[in-house]
Amino acid sequence: MRRAVEYFSAHGFGVGTRELAKHIGVAQPLLFHYFGSKDKLVERVYREVFFYRWNPEWEELLIDASKPLDERLIIYLEDYTRTILSNDWIRLMVFAALDDPSLNKHYISLLHERIFKPVLREIRASKKMPPEPTEIDLELFWGFHSSFFYMGVRQWIYRMEVPDDLTRLIRAHVHNFLFGFHQTLAAGLTCPSEV
Repeated sequence: MRRAVEYFSAHGFGVGTRELAKHIGVAQPLLFHYFGSKDKLVERVYREVFFYRWNPEWEELLIDASKPLDERLIIYLEDYTRTILSNDWIRLMVFAALDDPSLNKHYISLLHERIFKPVLREIRASKKMPPEPTEIDLELFWGFHSSFFYMGVRQWIYRMEVPDDLTRLIRAHVHNFLFGFHQTLAAGLTCPSEV
């Protein structure tokens, strides 16, 4: 599986099975014997890289109100960022989006339901607001959260340097987001407009 991940992350999911089998070091018929089809192999690679690396402890941490929210977000993002800032994770996420966006939709849904919404509900409840996040709340959190993915894009797609001190950067991002988001909520800017 590691060699398939390596090959797809270098060349994308559009490669032929003959080249893939050669890289893995097996005959093409053997590849079909074990996986049935290229699509099933792609799904297996996707599960291996994204869902097997998903840490359920992130979800538990983020709803643990015994610690301040900023502390929980920092701990979560330090671990999450270490998980995603790898060549295979970033490149396969981009290739999957270009090749078949349905592959990424399940992962993005997981982020929305198990990470974004619980955090936003807690923030809204702390402001005595209805707990269900608005569309704008979700967009603001999406922008904040995706900045860590974008560091990986800079590193593994654009081949640019990223900051060495991720902990300090994450702390700054978290404090910036929470301060700005609290101000945005106080100003009523995420509320649905009255027509």
